[in-house]
Amino acid sequence: MALAIALYSLSGRAAQNLASNTTECLPSCASQYRSLPRIVFSCLTTFFLCIWVALHLNVPEPVDTRGLSRLKRLKIRVKSFFRCTVVPIFVTLVFPEWVLGIAVRQFVKATELAKKIRELRNEETEVTRQHGFFILMGGFHLFERRQTLSSNKNGEKDGEDAQLLAQQPGVEAGDGRRDHAPSDRRIDLVEDIGSPVHPLDEFDVIRLIEAGKLCLPPSVELDDKCKSDGLAKFLVVAQTIWFIAQCISRKVSKLPLTELEVVTLGHTLLTVAIYIAWWDKPYRVTFPVRVYETLPERTREQEQLKEEMKAANFWAMAPAYVIGMQGSLIELRSVKRVPMFHCGYIADWDFGDYGGILSTIGVGTLFGAVHFLAWSSPFPSTHMQFLWRFATIVMTAVPPATVVLFVLTGLIGDYVSIILGGLIGFFLFLLPPLYFVGRGITIVLALVTLAALPLDAYRDVVWSDFFPHI
Repeated sequence: MALAIALYSLSGRAAQNLASNTTECLPSCASQYRSLPRIVFSCLTTFFLCIWVALHLNVPEPVDTRGLSRLKRLKIRVKSFFRCTVVPIFVTLVFPEWVLGIAVRQFVKATELAKKIRELRNEETEVTRQHGFFILMGGFHLFERRQTLSSNKNGEKDGEDAQLLAQQPGVEAGDGRRDHAPSDRRIDLVEDIGSPVHPLDEFDVIRLIEAGKLCLPPSVELDDKCKSDGLAKFLVVAQTIWFIAQCISRKVSKLPLTELEVVTLGHTLLTVAIYIAWWDKPYRVTFPVRVYETLPERTREQEQLKEEMKAANFWAMAPAYVIGMQGSLIELRSVKRVPMFHCGYIADWDFGDYGGILSTIGVGTLFGAVHFLAWSSPFPSTHMQFLWRFATIVMTAVPPATVVLFVLTGLIGDYVSIILGGLIGFFLFLLPPLYFVGRGITIVLALVTLAALPLDAYRDVVWSDFFPHI
């Protein structure tokens, strides 16, 4: 909201400055020029639509709101909105590279999980990556049935009612039919879902499948649980393609891009990569599949996770979240919901971890390189231009430099002296903050320069110049 107010204020100030110089600067064909509100609206629309569609979050904590007052329902909805919408959008806005790394890890883990389930009975079954995603995101949740015994007018319990029901003609004991139940007995027309206990992790789901107590839903049922809209996806794809085409056509026409457009283009590429990694993940599932079975004893991995979770504190959890290894410190039987960016059980570094890190580094480098598009753009001052170029170099160089330092540490290994090892560790600790400083500089400059854009930045693309004509 503060960002929108700041952009609106800058847009209004720049529009006034532009209007005051219209008679001196603009030619008679003013239709070939675009307004600053149009530029800002196009960037904001593209950016937030891409984030909204790309984010495929885990299943939130199931809450039964029946019987609650309107005020309590409102509180639950507001809390869920901030937890499941505001916070993920903010995280993706500030750390899109980290979200991309999590998405790649989930992709690899879901693929491995689907393959493992298919191999349970050594036969080809319809278990896809979509099922693997559904398990990882907390699609199955353990519930406990409430013990509700209905009674009739004389205080007789369900057992006596069952005997009366069995004596009715045409009804056999145990067949479950209640067509001839006594008229004074209350029958619930809505099923009581029970009390949610905890989400099921991959170990519990696999063991329940092996025991024949759980069946995975078919793909058509998973598609039905998704909240994706074909029209919304089409509009987002159309808006994204149109925005990228405008940026390319402006560079071809040798027209400058605004710094806000460059920043938006970089974030758009990141969100597109996130969307591709989460392509098969069910979209915005708000309620899990209920499971009422009795779970077996914890496995060795679950016991280890439980002990690690008890011993972990903030200083242990924070680095684990930074590198995407939080799955090694969270035991799902001890929590009420799957964490927002949970990647499943992680024992040691595997292909998924390296794939997530490499994809984050590669796309992060590409994100920094996009800012070179404004390298020669006219800035209000030479100091702003220097800051932009410095931030661009930092964002492009830091990701590969981090890889180089890690490789050097692994190659020289035991031969590293204390001084050299401390120096490498210092640079490894310094590089991530330096990267985000560069990110912050580009965002601030993109907002500040809106108040003093050059005239050519308002010039619109003449699309007829790209088509052959007589």
